Amino acid sequence: MWPQFWCCIYDLAFKPDGSELLVAADTRILIYDGVDGTLLQSLKGHKDLVYCVTWSHDGERFASGSADKSVILWTEQHEGTLKYNHVEAIQCLCFSPITQLLLSCALSDFGIWSSVEKNVAKQRVAGRATAAAWSCDGSLFAIATFEGNVFLKKTHNVLSNETTQQEQHVKIERPGGEPIWAIAFSPPKMVDDSGNRFSDQPTGEILCVTDWARSLSFYDLEGNKVNTRERELSYDPTCAEYFNGGQFLVVGGSNKHVLLYTRMGINLGIVSQMDTWVWSVTVKPNSNTIVAGCVDGTLACYQLMFSTVHGLHNERYAYRENMTDVVVQHLSRHTLARIKCFDLVKKVAIYNHKLAIQLSDRVNIYKQVSGDRGGEPLEYKLVDKISKAFECSLLVVCARHILLCSDRRLECFDHKGLRQREWILDAHIRYIKVIGGPPGRETILVGLKNGQVNKLFVDNPFPVEMLKLSAPVRCIDISLNRKQLAIVDENGVAMVFNAKNKDLIFQEPNCNSIAFNTQYEHLLCYSGNGILTLRAGTLPGSTQRMMGFVVGFSGNKVFCLHMYAMSAVEVSFSNHLLQYMERKDFNTAYELGCLGVTRDDWDMLGRESLSSLQLHLAAKAFSKNRDLRQLSLVAQVIAMQRRGDSDLQVRALLLAHQGKFNECAQLYKSNGYEQKALELYTDMRMFEDAQEVMATSSGETQKMLMRKRADWARDSNEPKIAAEMFIASGDFEKAILLIQEHDWHDLALNVVRKIERTDHDNLRRLAAYFIAKNDFGVASKIFHGMNDVASLVEMHVSAKHWTDAFALAERYPRFIEQVYLPYARFLAEQDRFEEAQQAFHKAGSDTEALRVLEQLTQNAINEDRFSDAGYYCWMLGYQYLERATTNQNLLPKALKALAEADVYWVFEWIHHFCSQPFTRLPVNTLLNAARFLSQQPPQKKVSRVMIFYTIAKLGKELGAFKLARSALDRLTQLRIPPRYEKLVEVATVKVRAKPFTDRDDLLPVCYRCGLTNPLTGGQKCAHCSATFVYSSATFENLPLVEFSIEEGITRDEAKEMILAEPPIGEQPYNPIHGTKKGSNVILNREQLGRLDKGHVVICEQRDPLPARYFFNVMPTISISQCPSCWKMFEADEWELAVVEKGGCPFCRQIHSPTNAHLIDDI
Repeated sequence: MWPQFWCCIYDLAFKPDGSELLVAADTRILIYDGVDGTLLQSLKGHKDLVYCVTWSHDGERFASGSADKSVILWTEQHEGTLKYNHVEAIQCLCFSPITQLLLSCALSDFGIWSSVEKNVAKQRVAGRATAAAWSCDGSLFAIATFEGNVFLKKTHNVLSNETTQQEQHVKIERPGGEPIWAIAFSPPKMVDDSGNRFSDQPTGEILCVTDWARSLSFYDLEGNKVNTRERELSYDPTCAEYFNGGQFLVVGGSNKHVLLYTRMGINLGIVSQMDTWVWSVTVKPNSNTIVAGCVDGTLACYQLMFSTVHGLHNERYAYRENMTDVVVQHLSRHTLARIKCFDLVKKVAIYNHKLAIQLSDRVNIYKQVSGDRGGEPLEYKLVDKISKAFECSLLVVCARHILLCSDRRLECFDHKGLRQREWILDAHIRYIKVIGGPPGRETILVGLKNGQVNKLFVDNPFPVEMLKLSAPVRCIDISLNRKQLAIVDENGVAMVFNAKNKDLIFQEPNCNSIAFNTQYEHLLCYSGNGILTLRAGTLPGSTQRMMGFVVGFSGNKVFCLHMYAMSAVEVSFSNHLLQYMERKDFNTAYELGCLGVTRDDWDMLGRESLSSLQLHLAAKAFSKNRDLRQLSLVAQVIAMQRRGDSDLQVRALLLAHQGKFNECAQLYKSNGYEQKALELYTDMRMFEDAQEVMATSSGETQKMLMRKRADWARDSNEPKIAAEMFIASGDFEKAILLIQEHDWHDLALNVVRKIERTDHDNLRRLAAYFIAKNDFGVASKIFHGMNDVASLVEMHVSAKHWTDAFALAERYPRFIEQVYLPYARFLAEQDRFEEAQQAFHKAGSDTEALRVLEQLTQNAINEDRFSDAGYYCWMLGYQYLERATTNQNLLPKALKALAEADVYWVFEWIHHFCSQPFTRLPVNTLLNAARFLSQQPPQKKVSRVMIFYTIAKLGKELGAFKLARSALDRLTQLRIPPRYEKLVEVATVKVRAKPFTDRDDLLPVCYRCGLTNPLTGGQKCAHCSATFVYSSATFENLPLVEFSIEEGITRDEAKEMILAEPPIGEQPYNPIHGTKKGSNVILNREQLGRLDKGHVVICEQRDPLPARYFFNVMPTISISQCPSCWKMFEADEWELAVVEKGGCPFCRQIHSPTNAHLIDDI
């Protein structure tokens, strides 16, 4: 809200890029910054009231019109370039949206200025012109009159002046002839596939006309009404403008309100309530920011936020669109239906075939009447209506009831609006979900803020507690057969419990939502950090990237909500299918596959089932792909079993069909059928293998023979065959040498699978080969198999795989130094000194960590980065504090570093003020900060000249002349740089003409004795010696008085007594009353117990510093503390700082805007 001008705000106009706002007020044109509202310039060019302002479409010029009958064109640099006159006062101006044509309307005529024409031709208007607007393509413009008429004129005809007066325009006559003060063109409505094609609203450009007959009407570009029903108003409209692509209309008028409407005039609510008539309104381009001007000079800015209103049940998704419509989608059939409500949609709930829509004064209940069969359109029919206005945070619909949630209260109404029952739960309701049940007896899961999960039945007044967590509930779901319960708490931890015995099955961190599959009991998914995880039973989960969070899971589709869009994402179950097959659980694998897998997955399942002689499952799997060849093989195997053939013959047949001839031959040989193995090799022309079959000898002899053949193959320049033979014979050392020499990665992997885990030498050779090939995954598996953690750590450190190295260091603390010390040196090489310091500290190298931190501090000071210097000093002080618990000699160093942190952090403000042309800080804050620094001991590069110059300059501006004179006197004792000498001399002369006093409202007040102190005083009260407590945002005195606790009372005991409730009926106890000035306030146990916890601030400093206690003498002022650095702020200042900076402005620790350290919550 800007200050009042005490004159009417006649017109407003934003620059097309939104960087500047023009305000027509009095005889001036005020130009404000479009971002922060700073007044940039005040233009004076008119001799009378300025009635209208407008920007060109490219932002290169703007125009103003006045009651002095003149129109002035200004450049983008705010310089007047051209002026022309009408015979009467100017009423309205507007630039064409595509060209440099300017339409200017006086009382009885209008003209169009063009950059290519020197003169402006005027034409008469049949009436008194009041408003004007261009169409979106600039092909025509509209002029409204006081007599209730609107003239639509084609631009080409007016400029050429070749047609008759009758052909130049279309006249719209409003019944009643009431004045029209506002008209606006809406851009054409975009038609997409999300449901807008069902809309009966006009999609072309329309003209909105508001008149003082208190009505809204709409016309097309031919002057025809586009909606026979006019919107009645309860006030006289004075301004109107479309925004957000023509989706919304904002109107102001005599009811002192700014109201929001849809494109076709449906009232959506009040944006703001002003004290007087709203005369002008405008919208910042490409945003939802609305600026309104009133007749009393008030100028206000509002930012509109449009929330998502939606509901999901199984595969049906309903959401609000255009604020007054509801679109229902069937996500799997890709059908949708639009329901037009002609009122603001506040809540939407869907359950099976029922849909509930809460409007401003009623709740409509719809039922799906078609869309369950393929090819049918999705249609809903209104079946019930509850004519009541409800206030609730959540809306749930069941087959015969609706449930309204408000805080702890859950109310149940039937579809006629009769209240059936009510549940009062133990805490605020965070999540509610209908999980099914018979009509009228549905089961509902409710998650509470205290971590409790309840189960409710619609027909039962007693809730059933299922379990209770330690954190608030964020999301709940239950499995298909209600055997498992999934919960995500406020900490982002997803947990799955056994619904019967409440045992925790598993948990996963960093999750935001979770959902069970609606078609399969043991399948669920959860999302978080842009990752979707699928999990089947107790098997490890599979992940894939997905933006948004999961809200439903049906079949092989995951329903994901990202921003405002719902999408159905198909997921793959291949990993889980493979896991079940590895466990030989083919029945479960087949059930999972029926949810939707690829042809390759079915083929793999069929082959594995066939190999395990699960013939019925193999046949069903091959049937999914219609693989006649494999089905024929299954039929052949079944026939063999019926004939009584042995399992050996069946398995040999299967191996041969799979191309596993060696395994087939080995099966024959192991069972004494060497002749058949020989026949197999002969048929396949594998003569060398056939020769081996013929050699009837012992195993060792066979190996020796194979090694000799391998040597022969190597000498014959067939190294690969030789390597394979070495592997087969168990001579891995020679095989590894050949693999390293010829870089055979596949053979190396084969050796890894075959070699014994106890053969450490060969395993290390293989690991070295894989590390050289950057295949760290295989090398890691080798080291894991050997349990050689030291080599694994060395590999990750050498490869700079820090994440893996950190995980090992966390698991095996003895390797912390081997990991974090190289990591710290790596960070230092990358100029990431702050992180390097933390790594040195983690590695236990505290001396090197302190050295890095001290170097960072000195670098920041030398480079004039005083804010960073303050931050590093604070970190250094806390490092000293941590070590001071065991070495008290470091405590003075810690206190000195913390004091330096305050000085450098505050001096950043003064340095910025003195060296930069602009600053965002208020002058009061800068003056208080400079006063604070003036009372601190000198520090390196902290300029005392800047400090006292700031005090002198700002003190003179604010009326603190005594303080300014004192600062100038101090400057005479300092060595002043040349660029400040003249400034100081001039200021010294000027201040001597001012009284030797300070303004009373600037004098700091002592909240212990209630007396004011001079601005030149120190950090203690001059009357009672009480130490002032400053706000770290403004350095204003906070209403806090420090007190101490009696000896013998521990910190925990004192905190417990302060947090206890005071005696009932006793007046609030103020320990400050009755104490002597200059004496410390020391409270005993009885006095601590009488304190109201809302009046006490406890500063629990880091050990070995003692806790400090403060009494808030003005409890109406809430005090906030940073939980990291214990700096104090007013609550509003703290929230603003957290929103702007993302955390504490001093220690930079990330915090939520909602402060958990307000004194009211202690």
